[in-house]
Amino acid sequence: MAIDSPVINVAVLNCGYTSPVIEKERGQYHDIFRVLLRDAVHRSSSLTNKPNLHLEGWDVVNQKYPLCLDRVDAIIVTGSPNSAYQPLEWIYVLQHYVSRVYIERPHIKLYGSCFGHQIICKALFEDHGAIIQKDPAGYELGVHAIDVSEEFASRFAKLLPTKSLRLQFLHGDHVILPPSVLPEDACVIGSTPHCANQGIYQPGRLLTYQGHPEFDQFIEMECLKLVSARVGWPAKFTEEAITSAATMDDAAIAAEIIVSFLLEPTVAEQ
Repeated sequence: MAIDSPVINVAVLNCGYTSPVIEKERGQYHDIFRVLLRDAVHRSSSLTNKPNLHLEGWDVVNQKYPLCLDRVDAIIVTGSPNSAYQPLEWIYVLQHYVSRVYIERPHIKLYGSCFGHQIICKALFEDHGAIIQKDPAGYELGVHAIDVSEEFASRFAKLLPTKSLRLQFLHGDHVILPPSVLPEDACVIGSTPHCANQGIYQPGRLLTYQGHPEFDQFIEMECLKLVSARVGWPAKFTEEAITSAATMDDAAIAAEIIVSFLLEPTVAEQ
């Protein structure tokens, strides 16, 4: 008898919009994540019963959220041109929403990239001393290697044999976590020389990346050009970032880790 493939329903909370150039080639953020994760499922040789991923996008900038969470298995919080600490109503609503889901719906896994990582940390850990702020060291741009923590590497040992993970980056904010802020079963996934907190992992509950595994070289370069024009970076600074973005990354590995996380037992199942 054939075993039905598990179905994973994912609500993607779009915290911004892709540019017309990116949208024409890749769609909006939920489209980008759909391709990233479905490719990871198809590529993985360790999955004997490959899941069917159903991703649906929600425009949370305009405060559009799923009407019912009963059939939602996971929530993805995307990147954003905004900062998690900006005094904007939609960010306050999002922060409260994330906190409420984590507390009231422990079976729903939370994932976030960049801004998503920061707003999740703000929602869950700010009351315990976490700080989300502009990074005094400036921007981390292009491809950089994360020195993966022992705890995270041991959980995903088959995918992280070198304990290094190269991702695309585009952020000027960071998360500071004082000691003992995280739950006992959670860990920081790793660090770079620029940024000490590159994400959070809690089995069956939470995974975040400060980087952008959903950004391929085309998306990263287009975003760098847009931010450069908006912020006014010097031409040489922008060129160096674009050159870095053109190097190889480990987005495929990062995506397989996300899929593995989505397949972990939920708190209710453990």
